[in-house]
Amino acid sequence: MANRKQRRTHADVQRIHTQTEINRRLHRASNIAFIMSINMLHEKSTALLPSYVAAVFSYLADDLHELQRLTGARQ
Repeated sequence: MANRKQRRTHADVQRIHTQTEINRRLHRASNIAFIMSINMLHEKSTALLPSYVAAVFSYLADDLHELQRLTGARQ
């Protein structure tokens, strides 16, 4: 009996999935910020294309909104 694989409840599975999703989105946001900082340091014209910056911030805003939903934070 001790060797039996423990069954996870639906709540446990949901909590693990939520935590994994939060970690994935935070890691992705960190990577994007790092890549943007490198792009800004190596950009010859000292300015990135406004459409590029807007797209990245929009992407990050969508992820942050989803993180708020996942954590149950109120707006």
